[in-house]
Amino acid sequence: MKKTIKYAGIAAAALLAVAPVAAPAMTSTTTNVQADTSYPSSDDVTAYSKMFKESATYSASQAAKFSASDLDTTIKADAFLKNDFFSQFTTGTYSGNVDDTNGSVKVSAFGENDKPLDADGVTAALKAAKTVKFIAVLEYDSGSGITATVSIPLTLTPTSDQTSTITSLAANFTTPYKVNYGSKTDDAKAQSSTDLSLTDQDNKALLSDNNEVSSYSLGGFFNSYSDALNGGTAASVGSTFTNDDGSATEYYQPITVTVSANSALDVYLATNNNNSTYTINGTSKAATDNGKVSVDANGYKTITFVRTVDVSQASEWTVKDVKGVVNTHSDKAYYTLHNDDDELVSNRALDKNSSWQTDKVRTDRNGNKQYRVSTHEWIPASEVDFEGTEIDTGTDTDTGSTTDPEGGLTVTKLAKNKIINVSTEGMVYYLYNSKGVISDTRALGGGTSWQVDKTAVDADGNVYYGVSTDEFVKAGEGVSLV
Repeated sequence: MKKTIKYAGIAAAALLAVAPVAAPAMTSTTTNVQADTSYPSSDDVTAYSKMFKESATYSASQAAKFSASDLDTTIKADAFLKNDFFSQFTTGTYSGNVDDTNGSVKVSAFGENDKPLDADGVTAALKAAKTVKFIAVLEYDSGSGITATVSIPLTLTPTSDQTSTITSLAANFTTPYKVNYGSKTDDAKAQSSTDLSLTDQDNKALLSDNNEVSSYSLGGFFNSYSDALNGGTAASVGSTFTNDDGSATEYYQPITVTVSANSALDVYLATNNNNSTYTINGTSKAATDNGKVSVDANGYKTITFVRTVDVSQASEWTVKDVKGVVNTHSDKAYYTLHNDDDELVSNRALDKNSSWQTDKVRTDRNGNKQYRVSTHEWIPASEVDFEGTEIDTGTDTDTGSTTDPEGGLTVTKLAKNKIINVSTEGMVYYLYNSKGVISDTRALGGGTSWQVDKTAVDADGNVYYGVSTDEFVKAGEGVSLV
């Protein structure tokens, strides 16, 4: 394919100087002109307000016509009748005397619990098939300089085919969660340190959906499972995990999920909070005490899970050299890193579906494995797929790795093909061969997707995706794995 380069031409515009026009001489005579204005009657206003349904259902296609200019903006009366979004919920043809000359409309919106919504809030609510209440305030001139107003209510509810339902729920998280003796307790209280996932019958991730889950957080530490589940007396734990003799210690920590009101998850839990379709780490909710459903002080449902926190002596790592790439999974928004002391890195993480060069792998005496992705940062093996070779053992974990003799790209064949998206239409993305040489005849167009059968890295650690026999596109902005 050939690169296409577009140049934006700059049109030169000649500016014309216009001489000022002399104003005509004015006499002192003043003429009063009576405005020819016909004011709307009360019947006109009533007919106008009844043009809009007080309640109606909406479809996804109707919701898509809402725009930011429809809200908190003064709209002329005639224009409001023809508005792309609100005209979908009118009752007929209006022939009264409320028009652009003597009337205007301004709309406000409200969501659950009559919470005011801005334009972004309305867009999100309509997209999520939520009920939205609109109040259109008509302001009109009733004559003799008198301004009057009337409120026009409209409540929109989603059609039944838009409303999502949950018929089963699966909760999964790591327990026991292993921490090192002497490590910071705050690290185990950080939300990023949990790998909790909640999925429905379609494997849809619920934690990242604000329409289903408003928040979730990790609590403190307790000496018993029951105290952690039911909010009992907390354990006396300082800033680090220590005890007098340094022996292994076990604590219990709650993970609390707050469910969005009137969501599909809220409805499910109201009738299925102990049903066999509700599983925790693969075990039916009916067979375990875990996953307690409660109502908090604000009236919202919460689910509390409990994980065991296993405190052991400092890990003794066995480090091996590797050569390859790790690809993060896609079940979480991001994946936390550990430093050389196995403490959580507080300000950096790896994005989902991203690829990173790795040169070392370490394994502790408990079998926990981590890959190094920067000088002092490691990612747990459970959160990535490794493609490459452990150099010191000679064990090839994939179908093969070849290094160009001239020092170009190190290519790794994938066991299973993947897909990349190349975004930003109108741009082109360069292709390289396995020697690292850029092609001057072929490139990938933006807004396209490509099948990938291999990955590669260069001497600087940059990652590439193979899209043909000997053509690679460089990973980075605009290039991402699906």
